[in-house]
Amino acid sequence: MNQNGQAYSTFKLLIAAIVAMAILAILIPIIMQVMGLIKANPTDEAKSLMSSLIDAPGSMRITKEVSFGPGTDLSGSALAERVSVSKDQICMSTGDFETAASDEAGFQCLNCGDSDATQQRIIFNGSTERVVKIAIVCNKWAGDSGGLADDLEDYGLNDGDGDPTIEESCGNICSEGGKCCALVLKRA
Repeated sequence: MNQNGQAYSTFKLLIAAIVAMAILAILIPIIMQVMGLIKANPTDEAKSLMSSLIDAPGSMRITKEVSFGPGTDLSGSALAERVSVSKDQICMSTGDFETAASDEAGFQCLNCGDSDATQQRIIFNGSTERVVKIAIVCNKWAGDSGGLADDLEDYGLNDGDGDPTIEESCGNICSEGGKCCALVLKRA
């Protein structure tokens, strides 16, 4: 065989190796996520879900499992980056983690009861990774009845004995008649 034939077969082998690496680069993260080895980022998942719910008032959806590591936070300003609501139109609650054992769970909701706050934030202070889901519903805030307040009750998102409750939290941050989104942590 001449020189051209050998170079061509080497080139084909190189191309096959590059294609195989590209396929592996695509498949390995998918396989790891399916097997539960990689958990989704809370901020990314909440942003994605919230952007689809902004124009579907009264609809609630829950994210897939997301992972909060020590020091992970979920803030209104980070969520408002790619959606059509501002950071002061996003209210939050630690939801299923509001019980007396919340110290055990490690979740803390900052500025949730503060009527002067322009942003709410959930911080995970636990020492190990915690896997949760996030329920999100968007609607107009209509005070004590109608709109988001009714949605929170209908979907059972206002259950919990936290102080403040999600209704108080939303009432403190959402303007009357304005669009607002509520994020509530749920057990995975």
